[in-house]
Amino acid sequence: MSGSSKRFVAIAIFTAVLIVLVNLAWWLSYQRTERLLEDQLDRRLHALATTAAASLDSETLSGLLFGDPEAYLETIDLLESVRRADSLAEAFIIDDNYRYLATTALEPDSVYFLSALNAPYIDSILFGQAAGAVATATYQTGSVRLKSVFAPLYDADRVVLGVLGLEASVDYFDALTELRTNLYYSSALSLLGGVVLGLLFLGLQRRINQAERKLFLAETETYLGRMVSVVAHELKNPMMIIRGSAERLARKTEAEESKYIVEEIDRLNQIVSGYLEFAGTKGSIVASEAPVSIDTAELVGSLRKHLSEKYAETSIEWLGEIPEPSPAFTGYARSLRQVLLNLLINGVEACQSAGKPVAVGIEVRERGGRIELTVVDRGPGMTTAMRKKSFDPFYTTKQTGSGLGLYVSRRIVDDMGGSLEITSSEGSGSRMIVRLPKQPT
Repeated sequence: MSGSSKRFVAIAIFTAVLIVLVNLAWWLSYQRTERLLEDQLDRRLHALATTAAASLDSETLSGLLFGDPEAYLETIDLLESVRRADSLAEAFIIDDNYRYLATTALEPDSVYFLSALNAPYIDSILFGQAAGAVATATYQTGSVRLKSVFAPLYDADRVVLGVLGLEASVDYFDALTELRTNLYYSSALSLLGGVVLGLLFLGLQRRINQAERKLFLAETETYLGRMVSVVAHELKNPMMIIRGSAERLARKTEAEESKYIVEEIDRLNQIVSGYLEFAGTKGSIVASEAPVSIDTAELVGSLRKHLSEKYAETSIEWLGEIPEPSPAFTGYARSLRQVLLNLLINGVEACQSAGKPVAVGIEVRERGGRIELTVVDRGPGMTTAMRKKSFDPFYTTKQTGSGLGLYVSRRIVDDMGGSLEITSSEGSGSRMIVRLPKQPT
């Protein structure tokens, strides 16, 4: 993983953790608030129920059980005062059969209507399992949220004769619901903000990567220019000696090979001159070359012949086809030949290194006013990572290689106003597509 990728992953993890921690803090605060309000209501209802139960003496309670009107009115007054003082929904007293003995409800039933829901709390008092007041959890009846508390009513012998019940509307529930809804929105917005922040950072990171890459390429081209300048100057003298020797040999023997040597030395001299100009001016590699008419059939034929002579001991299956009549265009023949030959040699070496039969070639097509020259091979292909790095200076997968071939080839094609593209997948060979205008721009 590259340094920029590591930075992006680190920032992404930090942003995700920050969003999670912020949302976790919000929800923990909500739960703490909910518990605090619940506890406060529990304590208030416990205190009310305990005080109200203590206000009912055993004599009044006995009269209430036996239907004494005075005891009933006295009890109702007490319950109503408790209800009004603390804005309760209802205050009531029931017997061991859940029947109302007294209630502040306007239309009382004969039996406590929430007995099925709150029976466990009431029974814990009736059967002596609870020593004092018992509060229920918040529950919903209809559209109302309630909390109830039940307290035992004793006679003089501490026998439970009835149960005092207080019901309070959970008036803070609507506020909690609104707060929870706001938290949902806040969580969604924070996630959205994290995504937007991530996208912004990704865009910024890409720009930084591009700037770093341009800086790296600029530095590489500077060093490359210096190296090319030195190497080219050192090559010129030996090439001139070889050319002069080949000319003398041709005059003496008229051997066909000597003419071939002179032609190749001239081609190399033009290439070296182009590199020298590129190194000196950092301009176009093809600047010193004049565009000429190029017949694709002749170009491909000469490349095929050169390849068969270079690899005379290797059986090469030639791939690709040229349409009839063969397309012609105007371009930089020497530089284009150099690019295509470099791509063909890469294909041959890829097949050989993978232990596969050597199969390479060139497909020619004319599309939309442009010429496509596709160098194909049946080598091992490239992985995605290899394709991304293939045009980087000094990147190579070969045991012996400078890593400059594809980089220089693309520079040359770019200088021609064209493009060089690689399509390849591991195990299925490669296609190097050179697209050029029919007329140089």
